[in-house]
Amino acid sequence: MDKIRALRYFKRVVELSSFTAVAEELHVPASSISRRVKDLEHSLGVELLQRSTRQVKVTELGKLYYSMVSKAIRQLEQADELVSQTFEAPSGLIRISCLPTYGEQHLTPLLEQFAEQYPNIVFDLSYNDDLSQLGKDPIDIAIRGGIVPDEHVIAKRLSDNEFTLVATPQFIDKLDYGLPLNKSAIESIATLQYRGPRGVIEWYILNDEHWEPLKLTPKVISNNGKALTAAALNHRGMFCVPSWSICNYLDTGELVQVPCEGKVSVSPGGDLGVFLLYERTKYQIPKIKLCVDFIYENLNGR
Repeated sequence: MDKIRALRYFKRVVELSSFTAVAEELHVPASSISRRVKDLEHSLGVELLQRSTRQVKVTELGKLYYSMVSKAIRQLEQADELVSQTFEAPSGLIRISCLPTYGEQHLTPLLEQFAEQYPNIVFDLSYNDDLSQLGKDPIDIAIRGGIVPDEHVIAKRLSDNEFTLVATPQFIDKLDYGLPLNKSAIESIATLQYRGPRGVIEWYILNDEHWEPLKLTPKVISNNGKALTAAALNHRGMFCVPSWSICNYLDTGELVQVPCEGKVSVSPGGDLGVFLLYERTKYQIPKIKLCVDFIYENLNGR
């Protein structure tokens, strides 16, 4: 039995809770993955997974075994990459997860430049807001927005992630409220709200040095920043958004900041930023180090 391969299959089955999902990810028949995991269980003399037609559950022994082998597998993979690339031109796969709008505006064109210098690098890009965990999910580099990440990873700040309340001049002109808007007025006006991995993102207003939650009147809710921007441009409502994501529309005057009596944000007092995240151990791999340094040097301060 190829135990290393069986261990890798077992690790991903635990993480995805599905033989089929692992098969699709690795382009291997699900029956082959199931057979190798079964062989692993037979060699250990224990049941690691409980199988049914609907789901895969990890046994208590399986959870213990996973916690011990997953770290070892990561270290083995990193050792393989480190040694294989020490005396060779960087090549192979780099998996990056990034904020959708930030990725489209900043990361995609930058990686095209990187690819010209290192044509043997292949990028696997995921543009989403998923709360992916480096070290557990198959991700080498992540770019996330919010407060300083509370993860056991290196976090380099690329830029501020300052939020601003915007709308079209036409929408503001039709408001029945005087400017600047107070808390009550904001709560009565149509808003466009973003839905993140944990639910609809709340807004807060700074009132007498205290952040107060806003009970909003949403007109559109979406997990897609482009859709919300389009709705704002169509005069559907107000949108609390990172300034960098709509700077072009602010420059043209298609969107303008909405005057308010207090600052409006999605984080009550948090130090918001855009962060480049990676694991310290993976930074030793030449291709990862090159990519991390390239991204930071070109996006720091943007």
